[in-house]
Amino acid sequence: MDDLEARELAKRIVFRAGRLALARIDRPGYLKWKGHRDVVSEATLEVQESIVTALQKECPGDGILSEEGPEDEPLAVEAERLWIVDPICGSLNFAHGIPFFAVSIALRVNGQLRVGVVHDPMRDETYAARIGDQATLNDRAINARTVALGPEFWEQAMVGADLPPSGPRCYVAAGRLHAYWTFDAKPWEVAAACVILAQAGGMVSDADGGSWLHSDGSYVAANPASHPWALKSLKFVRDRDREVQQAAKTN
Repeated sequence: MDDLEARELAKRIVFRAGRLALARIDRPGYLKWKGHRDVVSEATLEVQESIVTALQKECPGDGILSEEGPEDEPLAVEAERLWIVDPICGSLNFAHGIPFFAVSIALRVNGQLRVGVVHDPMRDETYAARIGDQATLNDRAINARTVALGPEFWEQAMVGADLPPSGPRCYVAAGRLHAYWTFDAKPWEVAAACVILAQAGGMVSDADGGSWLHSDGSYVAANPASHPWALKSLKFVRDRDREVQQAAKTN
């Protein structure tokens, strides 16, 4: 299966999974809290099972890394072909009936992320990309914003942030936002979105400007013109926060 076939397969799978999630948004079922803002519902597990079952049927030799796998299950992180699945990205929103969540699937081949698909069932929007091809939204080409705001970035930019875990992150790729950042995301939450953003001409790094592939959980996504200014603005905020915390300890 080549990248094009993998992308189209992922689009079909996330669409079906999205319809399942949509039918359960008002009845998520049993909730299990994994952290202060991290929850898994019965519906999330149902959506994940539908995705995993479909991938196993279509790609029996591939590895699968899913967010809600059993804690004692061995992870296929060294697989030559690895599908990375987040069944409900924005699980807290979903559990509370807030209509901002997505289904996310990425494919890594020989260590390189090559395919990414994110489906927003509430808005019937599917973002998709493969390496070497233009990113799309519902099969129409999308591009990140190219406007450079310079020093006025903080005053003029449309910026998205969240209290993680978060919802979908493809609005930068579609040109709806200048930038987006988060400080606490997991690889399966960003893998597909990062492929899509790159193929839409955007940039993503960790909060210090380093490779997002080695991030500690912080991610900054923006168009190329805005990315340096987003990092500078974020550094200012983080430095001020550290100063406040240090002053509090001193007093």
